[in-house]
Parts: sequence; structure tokens; C-alpha cells
Amino acid sequence: MMTRLVFCCLAALALPLVPALADETPETLLIRQALDNDKFGRRRGEVELAMSAFAPEVVVYGAQRSADPRAWQVLYEDREGLKEAVGRDLGANRYEIERQVPYIHVRGRKAIVTTLDSGQVVERAGGATRLYRSESLWYFTKFEDKWLVTGLVQEIGGELPPPGASPQAGEITEILGDEEEGWEQASAGTLTGLYDENFAIMDAGGALRPQTWVLLLGTPEELEKWLEKRLARTRYQLDRQVVHTYLSPGGREALALTREKVAATYESGPAGHELERWVLWTLSRRSGSWKITSALYRLGLPQ
Repeated sequence: MMTRLVFCCLAALALPLVPALADETPETLLIRQALDNDKFGRRRGEVELAMSAFAPEVVVYGAQRSADPRAWQVLYEDREGLKEAVGRDLGANRYEIERQVPYIHVRGRKAIVTTLDSGQVVERAGGATRLYRSESLWYFTKFEDKWLVTGLVQEIGGELPPPGASPQAGEITEILGDEEEGWEQASAGTLTGLYDENFAIMDAGGALRPQTWVLLLGTPEELEKWLEKRLARTRYQLDRQVVHTYLSPGGREALALTREKVAATYESGPAGHELERWVLWTLSRRSGSWKITSALYRLGLPQ
């Protein structure tokens, strides 16, 4: 019981309790509509229909059928690159696929979605057919009254290949060092300044696959409000090791994985808690300087 209490207190740096997942709502129906636009666009070979699901700023990762983010790579850094690739693909292939949507979690104007596509792909020129199966993770943001995809991880799998040597990107390591320092110095201003305007903070809850991940924070106002309240009465000590960094070919997107020990003490008493965790980070240069676009706490990689 005590172990469970410690994990709850330190989960995601003691972020607020996560609301229960809702049943079908108007928001989830709109998200499903966007997913259908992508699916039917691919089935009909209509590039514009498929692309209508995507935000102007979107990043697409290829997971290479691995559950370990150290194997993930950026395929497309922006909507233009994605649209060009989709156009080439649909010009050469016909997708005869169906799509299941096992998981949708909505919090405010952000959502996490998983899909499973299955069927076959037929070459338009020669008619050659191959079986198709793809698990994907989608990040949605609501813009006015429309839900659009801001991030996509394709070809997620259950494999855990042994990670190879990981070259360190100095600028990414530096940003994560600044984030660590912001917690230790209880500086809400430092922390909020490191996050992109369109960010998401999530908790994997010790799971590796995304079907149970949840959103915790998703707006600058939420982050600022929570930090000011929390840092006023809690002190954090982080021992952060940057295990892996990855820079996209164009140098505008990045991914990092850290292994951390977190200790929290409280002004109200002598009790303290400690937690070890994996954290997956994504970062972007879309605003000119590197900003954190997402943090996923407690990713369930082997210890």
C-alpha cells in the first residue's frame, strides 16, 4: 500500500489527478471524423481529403515496429513534406484497408489516439498485392472547432531491439539540463519558458504501449498555474541522465530519452518520496529556438 502511495505522489512530478476516460462524446466523434478523412483519402487516392486531417505544423515519426523510442526516426518535419510523400504513395498504390480505433483519450483541447489499420496495398501499375498492418499513435489538437493531427508515430510494434550507441546532441542535452535546473531551483518562469506553446505533458503509468497513456497538461496557462502552486510548497531534486537523443535530418525536430531519479520533500513536514522513471521528450525548433513539445513520464521501458 505504501509503495503504491509513493508512486501516486511522484507520478509525473506529482501532477494533478487524471480524470476518468469518458465515453463517446462530440469531441471523440469529431476526432473519428478526422481519422476517417485520412482513411478514406488513402482508400480513394484523394490526397487533399487525407491531408485535411493534419494541422499546418505536424511531425511524423516512424517507429520501425519498435516500442523502444530509441529506434524511432522523424519521417516528415512538416505538412508540406508529408503531403508530397502521401501524393507519391497514393499515385503508386491503392489502399484497401480498414481502421480500428482502440483508444481515444481527450483532455481539454488535446487528445491521444491509437489506431490499427489492416488490409492490403495494391500497386496501381502492376497489380502486385501485399498485406498491410500498421499500428499508429496520433496526437490531436483542437483548433477553434476542428480537431487536427499535430503528431503521428507510424508502425509502432512490440519489438525491443537492443539499443545501439547513441550520439548526444549537445543542444538537446542542454535544454533538458535547463529543465532539470528549473525544478531544482523552483523556478516556474524557467520551466514555462522551455515549453512550446502547443505542448503536451503525459503519463504512461509504467506502460510501454500507448493504449493507456493519459494527458496531464496541455496549455501554457495550465502549466504556469500548476507550477506556481506546486513549487511554492514542494522541493525537487533530480538526477537526470540523458540516455538518447535524436535529431531529424532537417535539424528542426528532436527526440530524447532520459533516465531519472526524482526526490520530493515538502515544507509541511519531514516526509519525502523518491521515484525512478524513464521520460520520453520531443522538441522542436519551429519558433526559432528549441522548445519542448511533449514530455511522457513513466514510460515502461525495462529497468
